[in-house]
Amino acid sequence: MTDDGELVDQLQQLVLRRLAELGEPGRPMSARRAADRSRGLLSFHTLYAIARGEHSGRISDRVAEGLATALDVPVGEVYEAAGAPRPQTRWQLPPTFDRVPPEHRRVFEEAIALYLVAEQRGYERGRRDRS
Repeated sequence: MTDDGELVDQLQQLVLRRLAELGEPGRPMSARRAADRSRGLLSFHTLYAIARGEHSGRISDRVAEGLATALDVPVGEVYEAAGAPRPQTRWQLPPTFDRVPPEHRRVFEEAIALYLVAEQRGYERGRRDRS
């Protein structure tokens, strides 16, 4: 098992390795140029903090997509390096649920949102407990 520091190190190592590979021999690609490659999904400051090991390692889906684009790696590799769960495909309910009225749909959405909050807390707690 790894602790948060090791996960940050893995993400940092991915960034540094890819910057070196995307640059010239002996001259890695700059964090600013890599951030520009992300097409607005990733800020220079976030990429720079990850490269310096000054980032928490917790990343949003947008940052994961930005890193994947900037570094030209599969997004799954970014999630793996960050030790973060990868989002699933869009959830489609069966057609029988089309009859649920909008006010009742909101109740379901709120229940699912509460579940996701609990899931995230458990994920974060699990990361802390891995030491």
